[in-house]
Amino acid sequence: MSTHRGNPTPDQLVQWESRKAPRSRSDIPDEILGALNSGWIETKTLVEWLSVDRVRLFLSLANACELPLDSEDRKELRDVRGLSALKQSWGVARVLSRHVALGDAAYAHLVEHRSDVVREWCALLVGMVAELKFSRRLAWMKTLADDRNSAVRELAWMGLRPHIAADPVATIGSLVPWTGSRNERLRRFASEVTRPRGVWCEHIALLRDAPVLGLPILEPLRSDTSLYVRNSVANWLNDASKTAPDWVMQITSHWLRSSKSRETEYIVRRARRTLEKSSKTRRNEVY
Repeated sequence: MSTHRGNPTPDQLVQWESRKAPRSRSDIPDEILGALNSGWIETKTLVEWLSVDRVRLFLSLANACELPLDSEDRKELRDVRGLSALKQSWGVARVLSRHVALGDAAYAHLVEHRSDVVREWCALLVGMVAELKFSRRLAWMKTLADDRNSAVRELAWMGLRPHIAADPVATIGSLVPWTGSRNERLRRFASEVTRPRGVWCEHIALLRDAPVLGLPILEPLRSDTSLYVRNSVANWLNDASKTAPDWVMQITSHWLRSSKSRETEYIVRRARRTLEKSSKTRRNEVY
């Protein structure tokens, strides 16, 4: 693998950052993969994100930050090597949490790191800190929920999701103010982190079985101007339709009557996609 000794020059960084986004793992040049694994550049696509050697990146970072890794740390790093990219990040974040605390100098450096993968570890670390009120945890996560890189934003809501699942009612109350934010990323975060089923994560049983509890999040977003937010709200309701189809039909019908906008119509159409598919299947079976 091609690598560079020392830090890259500004011209190299500009060249790398203007690269063409790869479509497959084989499209990533060795030089770019080396830069990703060294934390010099951000990933541009899911293909690049999946290709990062997180253990190698962390060991390089630990050396630079002089983190005193012990035998337990190194064993955990060996154990996660063969896992998926997401599970590797969880494992690395666990190791990182033993050496870095919220607000210390190391955390301040890492949360502003050039690599999105390093910043996503910070997001997972925020979720791992013990004995921290959810409102404080949410405050620490705000910068990462608004990160310029979509991968970091996804790991941000994943980092808080276990706390939502543990107490949906109380945590939803803390998230409601974000639905009124001018920032579409924060509004979307409030919806995405509370999805009953979600993606690459466990279900939230209470919201899956009683999705009405999510209305304080959903109602303010039912005609949101941002497509990024509308897709999340629609996916939230589509999740709910798999266990509470009658409720989803009821709430979306109410929205269509009370909020006559193209934004609401878009959300309702996407929210009902599983219901419409099931209905079409039943009609075909009948005929």
